[in-house]
Amino acid sequence: MDLLIASFSIGLGAIASFVFDLTRMKAKVKGKKNKNKKNQKDENYFDANNNNSDFQMMKNELDSLEIERTIISSSIRKIHETFREGKLNKLEFDRLMIKYSDDLRKCDEEIEETRSVVDLYELSSVKNNLVSIIENKIKLIDNRLNEISNKNIKMLTKQPTYVTGSQSYEQSSLNRGNLDNSLSIEAEKIKKLESEITEALKKLDNYESTKLSQAGKNEMLENDRPISGRLNGSNKKDPLRNLKLSN
Repeated sequence: MDLLIASFSIGLGAIASFVFDLTRMKAKVKGKKNKNKKNQKDENYFDANNNNSDFQMMKNELDSLEIERTIISSSIRKIHETFREGKLNKLEFDRLMIKYSDDLRKCDEEIEETRSVVDLYELSSVKNNLVSIIENKIKLIDNRLNEISNKNIKMLTKQPTYVTGSQSYEQSSLNRGNLDNSLSIEAEKIKKLESEITEALKKLDNYESTKLSQAGKNEMLENDRPISGRLNGSNKKDPLRNLKLSN
């Protein structure tokens, strides 16, 4: 029964290792294909507007790496449980922990690199949308202000006509009413612009909150493997000591 459980743990680890190696091979092939394209551009050039397909591909790769990390973490927890139950000897436990701890470290590095690229795409998209909204609204306000200014200039340059007191009062009331109406319309447009900017900033805040939440989850997973960090040092340096302990 102990041999069956140990074999199951080893098999699960082999599957996780195979998935990890396959993902790394795909990433290397993709890097070779895009190498010539990257050499043709400036070193610090990045365009988030015309790379929607690349952005989706990077998001899919990040999801795949997250699933892979979950599998490796689950394997590490299973190895700990098997060892605590006395169904796995110390030497085999150390060997498996060294292997899967290294796989988990490599997977974390891949996730961090891929997430940085995805964050760059998303933040660039939010920035471009916000700038575009503000620029368009400013143009509309400028055009409207020019129209109002031109109307007022024309009214001032008109030749004065002699009218009665009642006609003058009606004309001034009409002009004042038109001006008040125009100002109220512009005020509504400005309020609408403020609400759109506030909504865009809320989306950006929600994105930052999601990112911090994801970082907290990753930290919790790191705490699930308290022994693996030490095994990379002491157990790897003196495997004969582990053999003596198991005997």
